Amino acid sequence: MIDYTNRLGDELAIFLLHGVVKKSEYRVRNYTRKHLEDGYFIRVLTSLKNAGTPLSLDEILHLIIHKKPFPKKAFAITFDDGFMNNYSIAAPILAEMRIPATFYISTGMVDANAMTWIDRIEWCFEYNSKDNIRLPWEKTARRLITRENQIAVLDEIRRYVKSHRDVDQDRFVSFVYSEFGAKEVTKSDDPLDRKLLWDQVSELDAHELFTIGGHAHNHEILSFLSQNKLHRIVTTSLAYLVEKAGVETIHYSYPEGLEHCYSEPVIAELKSNGIKICPTAIDGTNPSGCDPFHLNRIFLI
Repeated sequence: MIDYTNRLGDELAIFLLHGVVKKSEYRVRNYTRKHLEDGYFIRVLTSLKNAGTPLSLDEILHLIIHKKPFPKKAFAITFDDGFMNNYSIAAPILAEMRIPATFYISTGMVDANAMTWIDRIEWCFEYNSKDNIRLPWEKTARRLITRENQIAVLDEIRRYVKSHRDVDQDRFVSFVYSEFGAKEVTKSDDPLDRKLLWDQVSELDAHELFTIGGHAHNHEILSFLSQNKLHRIVTTSLAYLVEKAGVETIHYSYPEGLEHCYSEPVIAELKSNGIKICPTAIDGTNPSGCDPFHLNRIFLI
């Protein structure tokens, strides 16, 4: 088990997760530990709670607005995307341990039970075989014989696609499936893929310990969008939360969340729609008095 208590100190630590599952027995899927096994999740939370002070994002915002210091060894738990296992596995554990959490929802993906582009590619690698693949931006083919080969290619795909706004993610997924000669998959009820139902979103929001926030509509990288599309995506995601789940929120998180994935125009758009706090996915902790739209998070893996 990774000891995350060493990230607790004078600054606030916000932990970023995606899902919690009963077991993870895959060849390449979930190699990034995007979904943690429940026993591991419990052990990490237990160590954090024994060492520190759990806070909600609302409590964090209150302290920032009123220029008050964070408690020593303060931490927060957040989940991105909107997986059903957040409700069925993670939330009961968090509730029993009395640890608050914020769940950021990609509303279009929840509405359609849709998989992200990279989850669709991982699925293709998991259930199909191919000796090699030539990525469009590389001159030579990459080997796919071993698990290590496949993970290296998946890492390269992640890095390239997430950093180039000119890559059409859906078109690239189609390219990968065509290279494998496989039928495209867009949704799945596998525990790594199944998204929340809207009544589960409502139930989470009604719980005293839990908060719902936005996370774009179909997990779009917000800084890659035109101003008109940015406005449409943000307003659509917030409207879906209200119309489908009865949730009005001041919370949001940036999809992908790296430095190039958000910008001052993105922040201005979020503020104009009533958002008050929006963490990044940049690794680090946060001093008292920090900017609520530039909060660092730590991947919990």
